[in-house]
Amino acid sequence: MTDRHIELNRRALLAAGSMAALGAAAPGALAAPASATVRFPKGFRWGASTAGHQIEGNNVNSDLWFMETVKPQTFDDPSGDTCDSYHRWREDIAIMKAIGLNAYRFSIEWARIEPIRGQFSLAEIDHYKRFIAALREAGIEPVVTFYHVAAPRWFAEAGGWLNPESPDLFANYCDRAMRLLGAEIGVACTINEPQVGLTYRVMPQSGAYFDKEDEKQTAAHAAAAKATGRDRFVTMNHPDIKGMTPQLMAAHEKAFAAIKAVRGDLPTGVTLNLVDFEGANEGSRHMDLRKAAYGGWLEVVKRAGDFVGVQTYRQIRIPGSGAKLPDFEAMPYVDPAHMEEMIKQPTALRNTVEYVYEQTGKPIFVTENGLETEDDRRREWYIPQVLKHLHEAIAKGVPVMGYMHWSLIDNFEWLRGYKPRFGLASVDRQTFARTLKPSAAVYRKIIRNNAVS
Repeated sequence: MTDRHIELNRRALLAAGSMAALGAAAPGALAAPASATVRFPKGFRWGASTAGHQIEGNNVNSDLWFMETVKPQTFDDPSGDTCDSYHRWREDIAIMKAIGLNAYRFSIEWARIEPIRGQFSLAEIDHYKRFIAALREAGIEPVVTFYHVAAPRWFAEAGGWLNPESPDLFANYCDRAMRLLGAEIGVACTINEPQVGLTYRVMPQSGAYFDKEDEKQTAAHAAAAKATGRDRFVTMNHPDIKGMTPQLMAAHEKAFAAIKAVRGDLPTGVTLNLVDFEGANEGSRHMDLRKAAYGGWLEVVKRAGDFVGVQTYRQIRIPGSGAKLPDFEAMPYVDPAHMEEMIKQPTALRNTVEYVYEQTGKPIFVTENGLETEDDRRREWYIPQVLKHLHEAIAKGVPVMGYMHWSLIDNFEWLRGYKPRFGLASVDRQTFARTLKPSAAVYRKIIRNNAVS
């Protein structure tokens, strides 16, 4: 998921950061308003997203696999087998076909492909070749992310993204992977949500929360360094996101150049985590928060990127000194007093899509959007609503390449383990059986019609 790179247990933080009062509509009392059918552009990509470490299982050469066992413990669960998609990818493709997807976003795992610095595994390359070929045979476009949170353990032992060499190390991996896999890739994403750690730090009242979390992560990373006999051990969960950012920006630009050098025709971009900061009152400085959280990266993508991957899940209202602005819109199956759930507004995606296009002029690809809930009725309601709002941006002239729902299947959600449920299909933790949820049928109908009503 997207809102999950560092995936701190930030539910309370998100709720505290949104200060607007709510209306009094009863939960479950609303029905979706009647509206005319809206059609999406011809060739629109309809898909779902996943990440290798979250679904493949046993990513044993990765930095996160090691960190999952370090004390003090920062992960609620170890990833373990996850969904065993490394072996059960044919079952995943069957799920995609049942839903009617024409695109699928997934990550190739750097730790599998380059388990030791400078040593590349042809067997792992062949694994991803077979998977990409099978997607193509099923009529599904492969949308490939080259780095989605998990890195090789050797990379973390060398300082991770704090290492000045890291941009070149990443670009070298991208070059090698492209030369071996790039012919059949449909869309390339360099780095997933490289700025998510910055996004939440700009929020009002976040300081005390991050002081506590940073202390925990600092201790865990120091323990990892000691256990590996290294001076430092740095993952994307490391607190020094500001120190990592220059290398991450350079890594994206160098990876973009490396990918385009192999295939100049391949659409290539970076995916960004974007909270929809809005005003709770007149005089709110929410636009300043947007600039602080995203401004630097939006400048980068103007220099290097064919598109911007937008990943939005939340709308946070920022207080101001003036008159109160309208509350969050009430939603069915949600208690209006439950702020952690009310911030999952379907208008948020439209707002961030329009903002990013306004700032960059680049085409937009919704590479992640979805809903964390165990009540699939909410997802059935949410998917048509968020897509209607997305279409409003398209109708205004925003070029949107496609929509990737997070996630295809319930999976390992980083620090929070297996509790969160984002999938269009559930996965039995004992048998790994995939079962489509009712929301998948809602999405299937939209895809079949290339329209929502």
